[in-house]
Amino acid sequence: MSAERRDLLRVRGLTRTYETGKGIHSVTFSLREGRLVALVGPNGAGKTTLLDALAAQAGFTKGQVALKGVDPSQGALYKSLLAYLPEQRGFPPYLSPRITAYLAESFWRQNGLAQRFYREAAELALDHESLDIPISMISQGNREKLALALVFSREAELYILDEPEAHLDPIIRERLESRISRLRADGKSVLLATHDVYMAVRLADEILAIQNGHLRILGEAQNASEVLTALRAMEVQGD
Repeated sequence: MSAERRDLLRVRGLTRTYETGKGIHSVTFSLREGRLVALVGPNGAGKTTLLDALAAQAGFTKGQVALKGVDPSQGALYKSLLAYLPEQRGFPPYLSPRITAYLAESFWRQNGLAQRFYREAAELALDHESLDIPISMISQGNREKLALALVFSREAELYILDEPEAHLDPIIRERLESRISRLRADGKSVLLATHDVYMAVRLADEILAIQNGHLRILGEAQNASEVLTALRAMEVQGD
């Protein structure tokens, strides 16, 4: 019998609001080791606000977050446990992908990251010619592959991915889904935010729905219609 999976990430009453009143409100959920959780919701629902707070890219008004027992206030230790693909990928335009990978290896102090990056880049079909030209000169699709290859090159306990399928063609999206599934098979945890409820149902062990900054745990959805129905109900109820 396999050991019971423990909670890797615990979020309790997490709140982050803006002057407009928008944001996230009293978000509570847990993510167990080796599980893939999908976060779905419309534009402006609070997905990126939540992920930025969990990735310690932004503060929060109140609540508690613990990743493997480590609090975001512990800074570098907390961030060393996760790999984050943010909504705004943001690379220095004058650097090449190859140099970016070596800088990432040095910054994260992870030996072998650059070599792992080359393998990930090849799997995602990042053009070999694009590795040595300024990032500003490569296509949007290749910049997306660069971001994915870098995040998958990180050694982490939790992978937080904000719309990783953006700007990818169908063939590369299939490879992306396979790569995300392998993370879970390797015992890693994944929190995936996506507009694609069909992908969420295909990949996730559990689905979270967010609407107007309020989170609802849907659990294991059988089909996309269930997820869409729940989102519509939350919208009507003003959750």
